[in-house]
Amino acid sequence: MEREKRQENIVAGVVGAFLGTLLGVVCTVVIGQMGYVASISGLVMAVGALKGYELLGGRLSKKGAVISSALILVMTYLAHRLSLAISLTSEMGMGVFRCFQAIPPLLRTGVLDGPAYWGDLVMLYLFTLLGAVPTIIAGLRSADLPDLPQGAVIRDPETVEGAFYPGTVAWMRPLRLSAAASMFVGLILAAVLLFVSIANGTALAPMMAAAGCVVSSAVMIFAVLPSVQLCNNAMKMMVRAGGTVWRVDLSMLNNADTYRFTKKLGAVRAIRWDILNEEERAQARTSIQRAIALLGSGQVMPGSALSLAVMPLTDLRVVKETKWAWKVAYSGVGGREKKLSIPKAYPGFAPAPGMEAAQEPAPARWALLGAALALAAVLGLAGAGLGRQMDRPRPKAPARGSISYELDGADLQDGSSIYLG
Repeated sequence: MEREKRQENIVAGVVGAFLGTLLGVVCTVVIGQMGYVASISGLVMAVGALKGYELLGGRLSKKGAVISSALILVMTYLAHRLSLAISLTSEMGMGVFRCFQAIPPLLRTGVLDGPAYWGDLVMLYLFTLLGAVPTIIAGLRSADLPDLPQGAVIRDPETVEGAFYPGTVAWMRPLRLSAAASMFVGLILAAVLLFVSIANGTALAPMMAAAGCVVSSAVMIFAVLPSVQLCNNAMKMMVRAGGTVWRVDLSMLNNADTYRFTKKLGAVRAIRWDILNEEERAQARTSIQRAIALLGSGQVMPGSALSLAVMPLTDLRVVKETKWAWKVAYSGVGGREKKLSIPKAYPGFAPAPGMEAAQEPAPARWALLGAALALAAVLGLAGAGLGRQMDRPRPKAPARGSISYELDGADLQDGSSIYLG
C-alpha cells in the first residue's frame, strides 16, 4: 500500500538521476586514468541514473525514463571528454578546464586521433544502452496495485467456477520479431560502419555515422517499448470468475510457497501454461481458484504479493481496440481509473460481453522497421556529414614574424615609396 501511495516527484527524480550520472562520471574517469577503455562504465552511468530517478522520484514513469535518458546522453559525452582532458593535463601543462576546452581544436588539427576518440565514445554509448534498456523495461513493468472487486464475495475456494484463458505466446511472435528488428537495426548498421571506419584507419565520417545509428536505435527502443511489453503480457493468464476478470502472473504465483504448482522456478524464462504438464496445470487451477477465493472474500490484504500475482480488473471496460490488443480501463486503489493493454493472444477470450474474441495471431508491425531504417538513414547521413566537416583540413593562418621581400631594381622608380605595416 505504501508503494502505491508514492507519487512521482519529477524534480526529486531529476536530482536522483543527476546524482546517479555523477557516479558514472567518476567511474569513467577512474577507469580511464588506469589506462583501460572505460566502456563498461556506461553500464554504471545508465543504471545509476535510472535507479536514482526511481529512488528519489518515487517511481520510474515514461516521462522519467525520457528525462533520465537525455541526462545520460549528455553526461556520458561530458564524462568521456573530461577523462581525456585529465589525461592531457600532464602533457600540455594546463589545467583541466583549459584542456577540456582545447579538445575540439586538437581534434580538428589532428593532434588527437579523431577515429580513436569517437570510436571510444561510440563504444561507451553502446555499453550505456546495454545498461539502460533492461533497467527501463524493469522500471516500467511495475504495475499499479488494484482494488479488490466489490460485490464479488467468495467464501469457499471449491465454489469458484471460472473460465481459464491461457495466453498463446506464439500468437504475438510476429509482433515481437518486428519490434526486435526495429530496435536493433540501428545497432547492426553501427557495427558495420565501425568496421568500415577501422578498416579505413582514419575515416571519421563512418564513425560519426555509426554514432547517428546508435542514437536512432535508442529512439526506436522507446518507440517500440509498448509493443514489447504487450508481447510479455501474453505470458500471463486471464480468468473470468466471480463476475470479475482476473489477470494471473503464473511465475509470481508459483513463488508463493503455499500456492506452488511446479518445480520450475522460472529463473531463466517465465513460467507459461504451455510448458506445464497436465498434473502441474491441474494444481495451477486449484492454486488460482484458492487465491481468487481469498482475495474476493477480503481475507488477504491489498498490497500483498498474492494480490499482484492474481490481479482483479474491477469494473473492466474497453476503451479502444486495435489489431494487436484491447486497451481497457478498470478501477484501481481509491476508485482511480487505471489503464491496461490486453494482448489478443487468448483464444476464446473477449474482455466484455458482445465483443469478438481473437481468432488468429496478431500481425507484425513492419511499419516500425521501415521507420527505424528511415531514422537510421537520416541520423547516419547527418553524422557522416558532420564527420566530413570535422575531418576537412582547416586553412592555417600565416605565422607572425618578419616578412622578407625580394625586389628587383626595376621595381623601384623615382618617387616610389614602400611601407611595411
